[in-house]
Amino acid sequence: MNTQGHELFEAFHRIKKASMGRIHKSLLQNLKPHEFFMLSTLKKLLTEQAEEASNHQTDIPPGIKVSELSRVISISMPGVSQTISTLERHGYVKRIASKKDRRLVYVNLTDSGEQLEADVSKSCYQIYNEAALLLGEQDTQSLIYLLDKLTGAFDQIDHNQSDY
Repeated sequence: MNTQGHELFEAFHRIKKASMGRIHKSLLQNLKPHEFFMLSTLKKLLTEQAEEASNHQTDIPPGIKVSELSRVISISMPGVSQTISTLERHGYVKRIASKKDRRLVYVNLTDSGEQLEADVSKSCYQIYNEAALLLGEQDTQSLIYLLDKLTGAFDQIDHNQSDY
Protein backbone atom coordinates (compact mmCIF):
# COMPACT_ATOMS: atom_id res chain seq x y z
CA MET A 1 0.00 0.00 0.00
CA ASN A 2 1.35 3.43 -0.97
CA THR A 3 1.47 5.61 2.11
CA GLN A 4 3.20 8.62 0.54
CA GLY A 5 -0.13 10.14 -0.47
CA HIS A 6 -1.40 9.70 3.08
CA GLU A 7 1.80 11.23 4.49
CA LEU A 8 1.50 14.18 2.10
CA PHE A 9 -2.11 14.74 3.13
CA GLU A 10 -1.16 14.59 6.81
CA ALA A 11 1.72 17.03 6.25
CA PHE A 12 -0.70 19.54 4.72
CA HIS A 13 -3.06 19.03 7.63
CA ARG A 14 -0.21 19.83 10.05
CA ILE A 15 0.70 22.94 8.05
CA LYS A 16 -2.91 24.12 8.07
CA LYS A 17 -3.25 23.51 11.79
CA ALA A 18 0.07 25.19 12.61
CA SER A 19 -0.53 28.25 10.44
CA MET A 20 -4.24 28.75 11.17
CA GLY A 21 -3.57 28.26 14.85
CA ARG A 22 -1.32 31.31 14.73
CA ILE A 23 -4.05 33.56 13.41
CA HIS A 24 -5.62 35.27 16.35
CA LYS A 25 -9.12 33.98 16.97
CA SER A 26 -10.09 37.56 17.73
CA LEU A 27 -9.16 38.51 14.16
CA LEU A 28 -11.55 35.97 12.65
CA GLN A 29 -14.34 37.41 14.81
CA ASN A 30 -16.36 34.19 15.17
CA LEU A 31 -15.97 33.17 11.52
CA LYS A 32 -15.14 29.61 10.59
CA PRO A 33 -12.17 29.11 8.24
CA HIS A 34 -14.41 28.29 5.27
CA GLU A 35 -16.37 31.50 5.85
CA PHE A 36 -13.18 33.53 5.81
CA PHE A 37 -12.08 31.63 2.69
CA MET A 38 -15.33 32.76 1.02
CA LEU A 39 -14.62 36.35 2.09
CA SER A 40 -11.06 36.28 0.71
CA THR A 41 -12.18 34.60 -2.52
CA LEU A 42 -14.84 37.27 -2.93
CA LYS A 43 -12.19 39.98 -2.41
CA LYS A 44 -9.91 38.37 -5.01
CA LEU A 45 -12.72 38.07 -7.57
CA LEU A 46 -13.85 41.65 -6.98
CA THR A 47 -10.29 42.89 -7.51
CA GLU A 48 -9.96 40.86 -10.74
CA GLN A 49 -13.37 42.11 -11.90
CA ALA A 50 -12.38 45.76 -11.31
CA GLU A 51 -9.08 45.29 -13.17
CA GLU A 52 -10.84 43.65 -16.11
CA ALA A 53 -13.45 46.41 -16.28
CA SER A 54 -10.68 49.01 -16.18
CA ASN A 55 -8.69 47.26 -18.93
CA HIS A 56 -11.74 46.96 -21.18
CA GLN A 57 -13.19 50.33 -20.12
CA THR A 58 -16.52 48.78 -19.15
CA ASP A 59 -18.80 49.32 -16.18
CA ILE A 60 -17.99 47.43 -13.01
CA PRO A 61 -20.82 45.09 -12.00
CA PRO A 62 -22.26 45.65 -8.49
CA GLY A 63 -20.52 42.53 -7.20
CA ILE A 64 -19.83 38.89 -7.97
CA LYS A 65 -22.67 36.61 -9.03
CA VAL A 66 -23.46 33.89 -6.52
CA SER A 67 -23.27 31.40 -9.40
CA GLU A 68 -19.72 32.60 -10.19
CA LEU A 69 -18.65 32.13 -6.57
CA SER A 70 -20.11 28.64 -6.65
CA ARG A 71 -18.22 27.79 -9.84
CA VAL A 72 -14.88 29.25 -8.70
CA ILE A 73 -14.77 27.54 -5.31
CA SER A 74 -16.53 24.35 -6.40
CA ILE A 75 -19.25 24.53 -3.77
CA SER A 76 -22.93 24.02 -4.52
CA MET A 77 -25.18 27.07 -4.89
CA PRO A 78 -27.03 26.23 -1.63
CA GLY A 79 -23.68 25.90 0.17
CA VAL A 80 -22.51 29.27 -1.14
CA SER A 81 -25.86 30.87 -0.25
CA GLN A 82 -25.68 29.52 3.29
CA THR A 83 -22.15 30.86 3.81
CA ILE A 84 -23.10 34.21 2.27
CA SER A 85 -26.08 34.38 4.66
CA THR A 86 -23.75 33.90 7.63
CA LEU A 87 -21.37 36.57 6.34
CA GLU A 88 -24.32 38.88 5.71
CA ARG A 89 -25.61 38.40 9.29
CA HIS A 90 -22.15 39.41 10.55
CA GLY A 91 -22.25 42.49 8.33
CA TYR A 92 -19.30 41.48 6.11
CA VAL A 93 -21.13 41.15 2.79
CA LYS A 94 -24.26 42.46 1.15
CA ARG A 95 -26.47 40.92 -1.48
CA ILE A 96 -27.49 43.09 -4.41
CA ALA A 97 -30.38 42.02 -6.65
CA SER A 98 -30.08 42.87 -10.33
CA LYS A 99 -32.42 45.63 -11.43
CA LYS A 100 -32.92 43.91 -14.78
CA ASP A 101 -33.43 40.36 -13.50
CA ARG A 102 -34.45 39.94 -9.84
CA ARG A 103 -33.34 36.29 -9.94
CA LEU A 104 -29.74 37.42 -10.50
CA VAL A 105 -28.01 38.17 -7.21
CA TYR A 106 -24.61 39.76 -6.74
CA VAL A 107 -22.51 39.72 -3.58
CA ASN A 108 -20.15 42.47 -2.51
CA LEU A 109 -18.06 43.22 0.56
CA THR A 110 -19.12 45.80 3.10
CA ASP A 111 -16.54 48.15 4.63
CA SER A 112 -16.38 45.77 7.63
CA GLY A 113 -15.79 42.81 5.32
CA GLU A 114 -13.04 44.69 3.46
CA GLN A 115 -11.35 45.56 6.75
CA LEU A 116 -11.60 42.05 8.18
CA GLU A 117 -10.22 40.50 4.99
CA ALA A 118 -7.32 42.97 4.97
CA ASP A 119 -6.49 42.43 8.66
CA VAL A 120 -6.56 38.63 8.52
CA SER A 121 -4.67 38.51 5.21
CA LYS A 122 -2.00 40.81 6.65
CA SER A 123 -1.68 38.50 9.67
CA CYS A 124 -1.38 35.45 7.38
CA TYR A 125 1.29 37.11 5.22
CA GLN A 126 3.27 38.02 8.34
CA ILE A 127 3.20 34.41 9.54
CA TYR A 128 4.37 33.09 6.17
CA ASN A 129 7.04 35.80 5.91
CA GLU A 130 8.37 34.73 9.30
CA ALA A 131 8.34 31.08 8.22
CA ALA A 132 10.17 31.98 4.99
CA LEU A 133 12.84 33.79 6.97
CA LEU A 134 13.30 30.75 9.23
CA LEU A 135 13.47 28.39 6.24
CA GLY A 136 15.91 30.58 4.36
CA GLU A 137 15.73 31.74 0.76
CA GLN A 138 16.90 28.52 -0.90
CA ASP A 139 14.52 26.21 1.01
CA THR A 140 11.65 28.66 0.52
CA GLN A 141 12.25 28.75 -3.24
CA SER A 142 12.52 24.94 -3.32
CA LEU A 143 9.26 24.62 -1.41
CA ILE A 144 7.50 27.06 -3.76
CA TYR A 145 8.81 25.08 -6.74
CA LEU A 146 7.58 21.78 -5.28
CA LEU A 147 4.17 23.21 -4.35
CA ASP A 148 3.77 24.58 -7.89
CA LYS A 149 4.73 21.15 -9.20
CA LEU A 150 2.13 19.56 -6.89
CA THR A 151 -0.49 22.00 -8.19
CA GLY A 152 0.38 20.84 -11.73
CA ALA A 153 -0.02 17.22 -10.64
CA PHE A 154 -3.47 17.95 -9.19
CA ASP A 155 -4.42 19.76 -12.40
CA GLN A 156 -3.30 16.73 -14.41
CA ILE A 157 -5.34 14.41 -12.18
CA ASP A 158 -8.40 16.63 -12.68
CA HIS A 159 -7.82 16.69 -16.43
CA ASN A 160 -7.44 12.90 -16.58
CA GLN A 161 -10.60 12.36 -14.54
CA SER A 162 -12.61 14.75 -16.69
CA ASP A 163 -11.68 12.67 -19.76
CA TYR A 164 -13.85 9.82 -18.49
